[in-house]
Amino acid sequence: MMLARLLGIDVPRIKRRGGFAVVAAMIAAMMTILAIGFAALAGHIALSRRFDPEIAALIVAGSLMVLALIALLVARQVLNRTQRELKSAIASSAAVAFVPTAASMAARHTRLAAVIGVAGVGFWLARNAFRR
Repeated sequence: MMLARLLGIDVPRIKRRGGFAVVAAMIAAMMTILAIGFAALAGHIALSRRFDPEIAALIVAGSLMVLALIALLVARQVLNRTQRELKSAIASSAAVAFVPTAASMAARHTRLAAVIGVAGVGFWLARNAFRR
């Protein structure tokens, strides 16, 4: 928590938004599963009147697979967008803003090795903080 505060990350806000999103996603997922199940059953019954029951089951299963692939593609897009937003939040965090100041102080008061060390740690934090 202390490290997140130093990095400029508002953890309680993220928890509130994340909790609300999880509850909404669970409700939506349950309702979607029920709706798709009833639609698949109705589709199977309707297709059974025109085709053999085995063929109707294969048609319904194939269309459900297509829906699952579409859902996976949407989830991947959302994940990519979230990662981009997180990277931009990290880039604008306090740690990244602190690196130039620390480097200039180190340049005035220490040797070149300390300057390189401070800059390296700052850039490492900015680059790797989103992986945690």
